[in-house]
Amino acid sequence: MDIFAEMVPFSTSVVTSKLTDLEVQFWLSLLLTVFGLFLGLGAPFAGWAADRGARATPFLFGLLLAIVSTVLFALARAPGLLLVGRIFQGLAASVIYTAGLALVADAVGPDEIGAWMGFVFSGNTFGLLLAPFIAGIVYDQAGYFAVFGVCFGIFGFDIVLRAFMIEKREAVKWLRDQKTTVAASDGQHADEAGNTAEGNNEHNETNGSTEVGNEDGTPEPEEHTSLLRHKSTTPPSWFRRTFRKMAILGSSPRLIAAIYGCLTHTMLLACIDSILPLFVKRTFDWTATGAGSIFLTITCPSLFGTFFGALADRYGSRPVCLTGLALTTLNLGLMGLVKENTLVDKVILCVFLVLVGVGLNLILAPLAADVFATVDALTASRPDVFGKTGAYAQAYSLMCGALGLGTALGPILAGSFYEKTNWPITVGFLAILCALPSVGVFLYTGGGRK
Repeated sequence: MDIFAEMVPFSTSVVTSKLTDLEVQFWLSLLLTVFGLFLGLGAPFAGWAADRGARATPFLFGLLLAIVSTVLFALARAPGLLLVGRIFQGLAASVIYTAGLALVADAVGPDEIGAWMGFVFSGNTFGLLLAPFIAGIVYDQAGYFAVFGVCFGIFGFDIVLRAFMIEKREAVKWLRDQKTTVAASDGQHADEAGNTAEGNNEHNETNGSTEVGNEDGTPEPEEHTSLLRHKSTTPPSWFRRTFRKMAILGSSPRLIAAIYGCLTHTMLLACIDSILPLFVKRTFDWTATGAGSIFLTITCPSLFGTFFGALADRYGSRPVCLTGLALTTLNLGLMGLVKENTLVDKVILCVFLVLVGVGLNLILAPLAADVFATVDALTASRPDVFGKTGAYAQAYSLMCGALGLGTALGPILAGSFYEKTNWPITVGFLAILCALPSVGVFLYTGGGRK
């Protein structure tokens, strides 16, 4: 994502070079909306593909899309080409996000998933903060195309990392093959021993004839599956027959609650991104530098995402997420008290934004961890559908789709609302929007550890 962040200042310069102020605002909003829209549209397909085979294949495909988008940005001299590049960026982000989160889910156990999800989102935030700063320095010292040279250097390093990446599922196969070889060798020695081993083999065959099992030794749920088949007389739809895992995931109230919470989280961030610069310019007469610097108050808490995620591992996703929703809702509402161009109001606004940033980070990582727990629970209850591989990629694709949809809708919603009303009403509306997911989180999200 730091690659995409490096593009932001240069997309602005390309757009502003030939258009009026009104047209500039339209194109910048459109570029952000298109990115979020194609992030949301591409994620479900990326998840379906990632669950069908190795995660590395869609990961490399996402890298290819990112390279194409970077080339388009390097060559762009008109807003139309930037729009095409933004489409490829959204598709690349959908694949990279989905496959990347699925890889984390594969490699990390349930007791540490929250901390690692927090680490991932912290890295994303750190890249978003650092990339424009580095891009600006490189641009001032070496020129326009040097910035894209840095981007392609990062791509090269990424390719090397992915070439040496070993997926957990592949490693498990190697270990299973080694165990099979050792077991075969032990069996050969046992056969040479004589009657004792022969009697044990007969006993094992007798047990095996009375119980049907999977490869991992768990019984096949034949009776349960049969009852499920005859429970409904209406035939399943084409979607349910073709995308069985996705259909079950989409009907899970627990997963829906998590996805809705992620949608609200990202929509709130996008809303704040769109209206906060306008508010500080109109109220405090701040320049573009000041308007940009104030975002440090809300983004810096993201650097502690690992700690916030570890809280979910320790106490469960529900209490941590509810705390984050309550903290964010309260401080969004209190931001409406900031009205005057005074030092006190400026300090109060910064304090409220820091607390909003903390609250938002108490939402995302715990919900990402609960997505993992939901897939584990569904896999245990429906092994006939999910098998041994589960559906981590498809579940996280729904989460990424919500992130993309929130990115697309947030600026449109907040921008129009702020222009037609005022600051206190707008932040009050955002506070209500933030409070809504609390119901689903309270009812369905996983609680504390037993």
